[in-house]
Amino acid sequence: MQWVTRLHRIEHAGMPVYIDQEKPDWFVPSTRTDELLRACQKHGNPAAALVAFCNNRHEEPDQAGRDLRRLEYLLDRGTPPPYQGRRHHLRLGPLKEIWFHLTDTCNLSCVHCLFSASPSKKETIEREQLHDAIDQATALGSHLFYFTGGEPFVYPDFCQTIQYVLQQDPAHHVAILTNGLLLEEHLAELMAMDHERIHLQVSLDGLQEEHDFLRGRNTYSRLCENLQAAVKAGLAFTISVAVNNDNVGRLDKIARQAHALGAGGLHLMYHFVRGKGTSGQFVPVVRLFSQIVKTTEVCRELGMKIDNLEAMKAQVFAVPGSRFDLTNMAWESLAVAPDGIIYPSPALIRVEALACGHLGQGLADVWKDNIMLRTIRLTSLIDAGERQQRPLVFITGGGDPDHSWNTGHELVGHDPYIDLYEQLALQLITDQAAQYPDQGLFRLRMGDVRHDCPDTENGSDGSVGLTHCNCLVSLAEHDGHSSVREFYSAAAQQANTEIVNPFNPAAGLGHYIPEEAKEKSYGCGSPVKDAAPQKGETVVDLGSGSGVECFLAATEVGATGRVYGIDMTDAMLELARNSKQHVVTDLGYDNIEFRKGYLEAIPLDDATADVVISNCVINLSPDKRKTYLEIMRILKPGGRLVVADVVSDEPVSAAIKNSTKYRGECLAVPCNRMILLPCLRIADFLQSISISAIYREVDGHRFYSLTYEAGKAEVIGLAELVDEEEENKGVEKVRCLFRGPAPALVTSSGQRLERGRITELPRREAEQLGEQIFLLDEEGAVANIEQEACCCGVPPEEAGQKDSVVSGSPFLCHLSGCTVCGEELVYQSDSGTTASCYFCETEAVTPCTCTAGHYVCDSCHQLEGLAVVRSVCLNSTEKDVIGLMNRIRNHPSVPMHGPEHHALVPGVILAAYRNNGGAISRDIIATGIDRGSNVPGGACGFWGCCGAAIGAGIAASLILEATPLKADERQHSLGFTAEILAEIAKMNAGRCCQRDSWLALSHASRLSEEFFGIALPAEAVLHCNQYEKNRECIRKRCPLWEEREWKEGRWRGGQLKKGVGQKTIESILPYSSST
Repeated sequence: MQWVTRLHRIEHAGMPVYIDQEKPDWFVPSTRTDELLRACQKHGNPAAALVAFCNNRHEEPDQAGRDLRRLEYLLDRGTPPPYQGRRHHLRLGPLKEIWFHLTDTCNLSCVHCLFSASPSKKETIEREQLHDAIDQATALGSHLFYFTGGEPFVYPDFCQTIQYVLQQDPAHHVAILTNGLLLEEHLAELMAMDHERIHLQVSLDGLQEEHDFLRGRNTYSRLCENLQAAVKAGLAFTISVAVNNDNVGRLDKIARQAHALGAGGLHLMYHFVRGKGTSGQFVPVVRLFSQIVKTTEVCRELGMKIDNLEAMKAQVFAVPGSRFDLTNMAWESLAVAPDGIIYPSPALIRVEALACGHLGQGLADVWKDNIMLRTIRLTSLIDAGERQQRPLVFITGGGDPDHSWNTGHELVGHDPYIDLYEQLALQLITDQAAQYPDQGLFRLRMGDVRHDCPDTENGSDGSVGLTHCNCLVSLAEHDGHSSVREFYSAAAQQANTEIVNPFNPAAGLGHYIPEEAKEKSYGCGSPVKDAAPQKGETVVDLGSGSGVECFLAATEVGATGRVYGIDMTDAMLELARNSKQHVVTDLGYDNIEFRKGYLEAIPLDDATADVVISNCVINLSPDKRKTYLEIMRILKPGGRLVVADVVSDEPVSAAIKNSTKYRGECLAVPCNRMILLPCLRIADFLQSISISAIYREVDGHRFYSLTYEAGKAEVIGLAELVDEEEENKGVEKVRCLFRGPAPALVTSSGQRLERGRITELPRREAEQLGEQIFLLDEEGAVANIEQEACCCGVPPEEAGQKDSVVSGSPFLCHLSGCTVCGEELVYQSDSGTTASCYFCETEAVTPCTCTAGHYVCDSCHQLEGLAVVRSVCLNSTEKDVIGLMNRIRNHPSVPMHGPEHHALVPGVILAAYRNNGGAISRDIIATGIDRGSNVPGGACGFWGCCGAAIGAGIAASLILEATPLKADERQHSLGFTAEILAEIAKMNAGRCCQRDSWLALSHASRLSEEFFGIALPAEAVLHCNQYEKNRECIRKRCPLWEEREWKEGRWRGGQLKKGVGQKTIESILPYSSST
C-alpha cells in the first residue's frame, strides 16, 4: 500500500485533509473513510488495517474491503515520475506584462514605503524612453501594462501615457497602483478614455487614525473625497491594504469601509521589511491568518472578494496533478526602474544583484538572452531542498520570490509568509468541503471544484503553473465560469466547428427552428429524445445555449407544459430569445422562457421540474457536487434528470485539463465514471441508466458521449402506503437478484436490493430494471438474460487419434457451449476423464466435457472453421489484419471460441504480410495454418501459453525463416512471441478467443515493421456481438467493449426502447448509501 504512505494527513478546522505532495493531489474524506485510511497508515498491511477498522466500527469486512479497493483505484495511479523542475515543463513565450516604476517622486512620504518614495525624490523615466519601451513591449506580445512608483499621477502628462498604451492595441489594458489623492484632478481625462481597460488599485491602509498615521494628516478624508468622485463618474477600483501591525486588528473594519466607498474588491499587500518598512511593523503569521479569516467572513457578507484568496482558489481548486512553481517573473513579466534598468519584478527594483540589463540594450535582447533572467528560469522549488519539504508546496506555489529574496537573499525557500499561504489553502479546502454531506468516500476531492484554468498559451505543457507577483494579483473575475463563458460567447457570434456533437439533435428538424440556432447548438447527445417528456410536464434545460433542446422539448410537452432554458452567457441567451420568436409563431403557443443563471444557483423555485435535461454542460460546472444538489432541489418528487455529457474512463493529462480551449470544448473536465456515481448518490438520486458512444480522441485520450438518467424519489404518505399495500395484493411478483458489483440498488419505489440476495418485486418494476438484475424463473434459472457460455473441447493428452469423420454437410450444430447440444462446458483441474468423441468416436483422456457428458475432439471441433481460415487466408487480398479476422469470424461455421483461432492468427498474419508486399508463397501460409491447428484447445489455461500468442510466433518464425539452429532468427521469433504473450497476459480475465486473437493481431501490427520490415495495418474495427453470450466477458474492461454491437434501441427508465442510434449501451452500476 505504497499509495497510502504517500498521503500526508493534516487536520484543519476539525476536518482532515489528505495531501499527496508528489502528484500533487488532495482530498477531504468522509469521517468513515478517514478512519479507514488512518487504520491503513497505522498498520501498513491492508488485512490488518481492515480487521482493526471493522472491529472498531463493528462492521462486516466486505464493505470496508470494497471501499479500500475503490480508494486504491481512485488514488493509486502509481508513483509519479520525479519532478525535475519547471524548466522541463515551460517554454519561453511572449512577454505578457510589464511594470513601469515611473518615478521615485511621490506626493506623500509614507512611514512604511518599500521604496522610501517622497516629494524630495526626483528620479523619473524620460517620456521618450518610456514610450519606446511601451512599443518594444507591445512587439514582444505584452497586453498588460502596470504603472507604479512613487505616485504614477505625479508623472508629467501621465494620462497621455495611458492613452498612448490603449491606442496601441484594443487588447491592451492598464493597471495603476495609486494612493488615490490625485484621481479627481485627472478624472475627466480618465473618463474620456476607454476606462473599461483602466484598472485602479488604490491604497487604503486603515480607518482615519491608522491611515493618517501611516500616510500623513488628512490623507484619509482626501482619499474618501477622491473615491466618491470616482464612483460618481463610474470609474471602478479595488482597495489595497498594506497590512502591518498598525492596522491588522481593524482589517475587518477596513473591508467594510472599502465596500462603503464603492470598491469592487480588496487586496492585501503583505509587509516588506525594506525601505521604510520595519520589523516592528511585521505581523506574525498566526495573528495575520486569524484576522484574514475574520475579514473573509465580512467580505462574504458584503459580497466583496479578497483577490489574494481568489488567486489562491485558482491553485487549490485546480485539477489533480497541477503544480504551481514560483511566480511568473522572467517567464511572463518584467519590471523597469526610473533609470531604465530592468528587474525581474516590481518589488525587486533597486536590488542591484538582480538587475537584468538596461532598456538601451533592447527589450527583446534582454528578454531572450539576459543571463539573470535565464538563471531565474532555471530556478525551481526543487532547489530549496529540505526547506520546501511541505505537503502543500506545489499547491501554494512555494512562496513569493520577492519576499524570499528580501528575507534570505535567495529566490526560493525564505518567504516568511509561506505558513500563511498554507493555512489559507487549508481554510479554502475545509470551507468548501463543509458545504457537502459527510458521506460516501469523499466530502471533496481536488478537481471536484474548478475555479479557473491555468494559461497554457505560454508554452506550458499544462502540468505546471505560475503564481503572480503579490503587488497586484487580479484584474478580471476568477469565478470559474469566465473562460467557458468567453468561449461560448464567441461561439454564439460565429459557429464553432470544433465543438462537436456526434448525434446532432438539430439535424433533420423542421423549419420551425431557425438555421442559426441549429448551427450554434453544441453538445454531445440528445437528452430531449432520451428524456421523452410528456404532455403537460415542466422541462428545465441547464446550459440551454442556442435553445434547440428547449424548442424540441416545447413540442413534446405541448401548450399545457412549460420549458425553462438556463444559461450564463448573454450572447447565447440573446440568440435563443431571438430564435424563440420564430418557434412560438410556428407552434401557435408560447411555453418557453429563458433565464440567466449558473448551474450552482439555478434561478428556479424548489420542486419546479418534472424533467431536468442538460447537453454537454454539467462537466463544465466548476462545482459539480453543488450542481447535482441544485438539480435535486428543483426536481419534483418522482422527477428525473437526463444528461448527455462527455466522460472518460481514465485520468486525463494535465495539459488537456488546464486548456481553456479544451475546457470550452467539454474535454478538459470530463467526469470519470467512477466519480460520477458518488456525486449522484450524495445528492440522493436513485438509480442511473446510461448510453455511451465514442465522442472524440485527443492526444491518445478517448472521450465518450454518455447519456445517463437518474431519478428523485417520490414522497409517499401513510395513507398512500396503505393504499399501495392494498393495491399490491393482487400484483404479480417475481423473484429477482441484483447482479452488482455495487453492494445494493435502490429502486424507484424505494426498495433496496442487496447484491446476491433474492428479493421479490412487482413484475413491472423488475422488468423496468432491465439487465441490472437477474429475473429468476420457478426453478431458479435466469430468465431475462441469455447466458450461454462457450468454449473449446480440450484435446486428448494420451491416446492416438483416428481420422475425423467428414460428411458432405455440416455437423456443427451449436456455435457456443457444447458443439453437440449447446449445454455448458465443465472444466476439471486434474488429469481429466476418459471419453469418446461424439463424432469420430476417438477415445481420449480429456479435462473438458459438457454437462450432458459430450466430448468433441479438436479435429472435429475445428473441421469447418479451419476450412474457412484456409479459404480466406489463401485467397483474400485484404491487407488489414483485423479486416481479415472479421471476414473469418463472420462466417457462420466459425464458433465463438475454439482452437480454430490458433490457426486463424498465423494465417491472418502471413496473408496480410503477403498482401502488403511480403515475399511468401501460398504454401508458407498453409503451413502456418496447419501448425496453428495443432496447438491444442485450452492451451491458455492448461499449457500456460495462449494459442493466439503461439500462432503469432508461428507466423514470425515462417516470415523470419527461423530454425532451432539459426540464433538470430530464433531469438527474434521468440522475442516476437514474448511481446504478444505479454500483451495478452495483461488482461486479468478468463479466456475469450475473439479478444485474445484481436490483441495478438493488433500488437503484431504494431511490431510488424520492426520485426518484419513491412507494416501490417490494423485499422479495421471489430464490433463484438458475443458479449451477452460469453459468461466470462469482462465487459467494459475489455478493449472491444466500446465498439460492441447492439440492437437498435435506447434506455428509458431501465427498459430498452426503439429509436436512438447510439452504438453502445451500458448500465452505470447503481449504488447504495454505503458505496
